Amino acid sequence: MHIAPNALCPCLLTTFRYLRAQALQNPHRALRGQGRQSHTSPGPRNKPIPCVSRRWHSQAKLTVGASTPETLLRAIPFSLNVLWRLAIVFPFMILALCVFGFIAAIFTVLVMFVSHLVGFLMVVAFGVAAGVLPVIVGARMALQARRAPLRTSYFGLMLPAIGYGLFEAFCVMLIIAAGAVAYLVATPLTFDDFGRFATMDQEMLVEQLLSVSPAVSLSILWVGGVLMIGLRAALLMPFAGASIGMDPGGRPHTPFYGFGSEFISLLILVAIGYILSTLAVPIALALCYLLGFGETLTVALAQLEATPSLNALQLMGKEAWIFFGICLLIYLWAFSLQSAGGALAYINQLQEVADQQNAFDMSMDAHLESMSNPQPVERPIQSEDVM
Repeated sequence: MHIAPNALCPCLLTTFRYLRAQALQNPHRALRGQGRQSHTSPGPRNKPIPCVSRRWHSQAKLTVGASTPETLLRAIPFSLNVLWRLAIVFPFMILALCVFGFIAAIFTVLVMFVSHLVGFLMVVAFGVAAGVLPVIVGARMALQARRAPLRTSYFGLMLPAIGYGLFEAFCVMLIIAAGAVAYLVATPLTFDDFGRFATMDQEMLVEQLLSVSPAVSLSILWVGGVLMIGLRAALLMPFAGASIGMDPGGRPHTPFYGFGSEFISLLILVAIGYILSTLAVPIALALCYLLGFGETLTVALAQLEATPSLNALQLMGKEAWIFFGICLLIYLWAFSLQSAGGALAYINQLQEVADQQNAFDMSMDAHLESMSNPQPVERPIQSEDVM
């Protein structure tokens, strides 16, 4: 039996719209045939994967712009929204880091018996992961504040923190090695001089480097610092995707997805965060002087520096604890700036994916409707018609 193509087009249009509606509710279920099990896997039915809803798309479109200056301006007040959440979970995060550090130390000692190089890399990765984890946790809270769906637990954040920490540590070591080679080439120093530098403290090292060649030293330090800040800025959006375990398109998290997105805006945010971390103690001390107990705090800190022990901590007054609390808030705010910037970059990418999907849906609707309502084809005039 022959079926005319025009009769199939309304059916195709209806089927397409139905599948699209099902995909918006659960795209993986729609693609897998309403969740049927595979004949080759007799195990239990897989748990459906949460999708990115249209409601969250529209909310992201209303609250976040796609331009870099707007992202930068919105990230600063948004970081305060992340800060109080990060402050609440900070004690639990410290406890988790202690437990994780204990387990990592046991594995590192065992690996050291097999390979010292692998053990050293594990130590570096775990150390950098301790600085990456607060940013990932903050990004998760920032996306939760925008009602983002989650696909991973807090315990599942440790693996991406270690992986990204190892990558960042490796890149930082490459930057330091390149800077050392450039300094050797540009100055008359030798490898023996670099060996003596390893025994110096930080102040003596900086003084020695500046005394040899101030221009070369400052240039290498500036370029190396910018590269390290740029590396962290490029990783902020992958951190945001890893925090909820999902890419903006709804797929499971792809490592380094969105690497370098919103780079200029995030570069400025990371630079502000690093400056805040560096100046945390002077800023906190200045605030304490403004509150009227700066001199008392100075005496208490001098006693603590003279006799660093637990007994000295017990003798400290409330002024010192207020000072430590202000320093902690400044450090957490530095992390919150990075988390907020990565989350906003993720939401901007999410809106781009949603716009592309909407454009595709509209084009398919228009194409199927044009097929269902074809234009009549005029028959060429024949000689019989003229006669």
